[in-house]
Amino acid sequence: MPRTHEDIEDFIMRSEISATEAAPGTWLLQDESWGGAQIVVQHTDPLLVFRCKLFDLPEMPVEAEATLFRRMLQLNATDMVQGAYAIEGTAVVVVEVLQVENLDENEFMAAVDSLTMAIVEHHDDLSALLPSAQA
Repeated sequence: MPRTHEDIEDFIMRSEISATEAAPGTWLLQDESWGGAQIVVQHTDPLLVFRCKLFDLPEMPVEAEATLFRRMLQLNATDMVQGAYAIEGTAVVVVEVLQVENLDENEFMAAVDSLTMAIVEHHDDLSALLPSAQA
């Protein structure tokens, strides 16, 4: 049975993470330990999309960009089970997508935990590769 917006909202409420509903089927999650970052959760059947902007990508020399992008790809391969780092416009984001058909609360929380790891543990690693004036 596909999950409804109400089911997703129940998962969020039971998680005890601070959340606001930005629009029907779209929630903003935030926690003090995330340093101001927010996870956007959007339910659009048949998918549940999680997205978090980590930082803006400054103008960088090609070599520095290559180093940053290489590190993001390494993290995609080693630490991101389902999610991935990406460039969206001029921002570095981390995204995760789940199917809602048989989604359970454990899968939902695993996605949130994956993005939390990106926010808390990987942010410093990646931002250290930015030009010092921008980090």
